Amino acid sequence: MKGEKTRTIFLSVSILSILLALAACESRMFQNLFKEQEWSENYTLADGVRCTAPEMIDGDVNTAGKTIFPERVHGRTVYGAFPSAEVEVTLPEKKSIRKIVIFSEDLSAFEVLASIGEREDWKLIKEFDNNKEKEIVIRTSVITDKIKIRARGKSSFAGTERGIVHGGVMTMRSSTITEPEILEIELYGLK
Repeated sequence: MKGEKTRTIFLSVSILSILLALAACESRMFQNLFKEQEWSENYTLADGVRCTAPEMIDGDVNTAGKTIFPERVHGRTVYGAFPSAEVEVTLPEKKSIRKIVIFSEDLSAFEVLASIGEREDWKLIKEFDNNKEKEIVIRTSVITDKIKIRARGKSSFAGTERGIVHGGVMTMRSSTITEPEILEIELYGLK
């Protein structure tokens, strides 16, 4: 037992000595262990990238693009729910996405998804409810060529008509549901 304890102490001291020697010699291997991550260039600015609202990937946070409602919502009043509007960014090839940055003044409830697999199965990356941030940074690790943002539509209630009572439940009818706007979407990997 005493010999085992001595051997453990000797091994610990030896490993510590080697690490200190590597640090003192400024070993490249040792430096790489503690090197800060470097992000790639913004993938959305590359050639061949498409977006359902091109203003969202133009590199200019002073331009805004609107998310798009499904066709069944346009021109109709929606009762009891706020439909989700969407935007999709398509890269020319699959990339390892490690960071997603979204700039928006009015994204409150939304989710970010990535297309995985051959049949365009969507994987939830992150869901937000009651977001107040204007610059949303999401750390992730996904290999994909498509990112989708699905955001709940907003109602200004400016065109709200009187409430309707049905079975003891009062519902408000709003004819003004607007699509959330996104100023910019950025996608990054590691160098």
